[in-house]
Amino acid sequence: MANVSLHNNLHWQLLRFAINAKHNLMTVAEKYHLTVMQMYTLCLLEADTAIPMNSLTAMLHCDASNVTGIVDRLFNQKYIKREENPHDRRAKMITLTPKGAKLCEKITDSLCKYQPTNLQNLSDKQKQELLELLTNTNSESLRSVSHTNN
Repeated sequence: MANVSLHNNLHWQLLRFAINAKHNLMTVAEKYHLTVMQMYTLCLLEADTAIPMNSLTAMLHCDASNVTGIVDRLFNQKYIKREENPHDRRAKMITLTPKGAKLCEKITDSLCKYQPTNLQNLSDKQKQELLELLTNTNSESLRSVSHTNN
């Protein structure tokens, strides 16, 4: 390894893990004729829960114009609805359609079957602990995004 100090760097190891995981995500997304970002967007949404597009922009950590493109493609495929915000007509609210919810279930099933090689050496207890750590960290990030944008 060119830089030995990176071997013990948490951020570096998370990046390596994420790059390996992204390959599987691309395979799953392609199976449903989606990009990874389209698939991720669908899976961030909850059935019967509308969210403002600016919240989606913050959750995806990307430019509003990119989110508009993602939303447009998902809307054209009838996976999401896009409606005016009743409190602010300039803002758009995004909601999963029944077709989008069914696709999310299929995607979830595909992702649950995936066992990354990076995790195969972990015990069930270690996997559960890692899941709890990541879930708590990601929940905090999503909560701060939703509070910022409401």
